[in-house]
Amino acid sequence: MPAITCTSSVHLTGSPVASPTTPTASNSSESSVSAVTAGMATLSIKPLVKTLIVDDNNITAKMLSKILSKEFGHRTTCTGSGKEALNKLSIETFDIIFMDIDMPELSGIETTIAIHATGSNVLEKNRQIPIIAYTTNPCEDRYFEAGMNGWVGKPANQSTVRKELERVYTSRQRSSSY
Repeated sequence: MPAITCTSSVHLTGSPVASPTTPTASNSSESSVSAVTAGMATLSIKPLVKTLIVDDNNITAKMLSKILSKEFGHRTTCTGSGKEALNKLSIETFDIIFMDIDMPELSGIETTIAIHATGSNVLEKNRQIPIIAYTTNPCEDRYFEAGMNGWVGKPANQSTVRKELERVYTSRQRSSSY
């Protein structure tokens, strides 16, 4: 199967976008600022800039990539297999991964376990990032046992992706504050 290529970036235009480290008249350095999406709508989730999509189905990978880039401002990179994902994660850092479960060679669960494994070639930063299952088979317990942080059903839509990103981000914020 040929490699899947879908790299996508969205550049925000219009009014300047404040960041949590850039105080404005209505924002002090102590207060947090909501992320701004490509459509200039406010989100309560942190923008996760670099997203890796691992899916052997080019169509569903591109659909998710479009949602993430256009609606949330993510820069997406797609790979078509677990093996390709492990290679990519050994040379480039990402902020979040959307992982298909049913793939040939290495399943999404096997790939997730390999990402977290001691001694793998995956960059250290990539071992700590959230992994969201992207699947037609909702077996949440299996995904969490493998080290995934959530799941989104196929086909994805903006609402379900938003809810899961908010849930995963909120959960990670809480666990890092302890």
